[in-house]
Amino acid sequence: MLRTVAGAAPALLGLPVGALPRAGKPARIGILGTTTAEGFAPRWAALRAGMLALGYVEGRHLVYEERFADDRHERLPMLAAELAALRVDVLVTHGIPGTRAARQATSTIPIVMASVADPVAAGLVQSFARPEVNVTGMSFLAREMAAKRIGLLKEAVPRLATVGVISNPRNAAFSEAMAEAMLGAAKALALKLEVFQASDVREYPAVVAEMAALRMDAMAVTEEATLNSHVGDLAALALRHRLPSVGSREYANAGGLIGYGADLVEMFRRAAGLVDRILKGARAQDLPVEQPNAVELVLNVSASRALGIAFPNTMRLRATTLV
Repeated sequence: MLRTVAGAAPALLGLPVGALPRAGKPARIGILGTTTAEGFAPRWAALRAGMLALGYVEGRHLVYEERFADDRHERLPMLAAELAALRVDVLVTHGIPGTRAARQATSTIPIVMASVADPVAAGLVQSFARPEVNVTGMSFLAREMAAKRIGLLKEAVPRLATVGVISNPRNAAFSEAMAEAMLGAAKALALKLEVFQASDVREYPAVVAEMAALRMDAMAVTEEATLNSHVGDLAALALRHRLPSVGSREYANAGGLIGYGADLVEMFRRAAGLVDRILKGARAQDLPVEQPNAVELVLNVSASRALGIAFPNTMRLRATTLV
């Protein structure tokens, strides 16, 4: 469930609830993905499902123009420019690199961020309540969640002394912010934290093996788009090297020990509501950026058994889901 940060959305130019935009040629929705199409498939499917639930039938009311960077962020400016040249009615993207590329490509086409870490700190919008630029969307409190994950690791593994953080240098602004937040939490718990860089999925086996060789007690996975699209690979590697690990809620569902975070699939679905408002005449710059009002704690019991870890009752009672 999500809340609007400040105030209600403006009236939609007198259109009745459920009314679709004027008849004519279908609206064109640009999709700019930073990962592979497969990596975020459930999230993009949620966006489409959200549009369908609002009455938009693909081919009749709208068509999708898709571009995926395949985890190569250097391709994003070119792909964003392609979508802008097509004059899509709304451009939907996610993450700081994708949103920044979209903003650089157009100052007139409305942009909807399906999920992004603090867009104000990243300079993507002026404020949550009034973006003041052609961008609105869904945001999550990434720094706070990253810091909380370190505390959850320590709670599950009291003997914990060292934590290896896997990070993507291609998304430097986000990755550095997450590392800083985790480092602050680690210092407060007298833990040593070390960052390990991995640019793509091919590097993950060697990086996780290096963590194990350096005797890291656990692994933390930042909630970065490329890493999020390969949570199953990362969870399997952590178990193979007997590393207790923490990441997003999707990470625990994919086999990791602990997951903590917002429901990003739900955020993509809710982004459809913002696309709908824009197609009905609302301006992106007038639509408040929305945030989740709840985060979920997912504990993977199978992983805990494999690692010989017993979750404290205090954690189990707070867990949203046991898998």
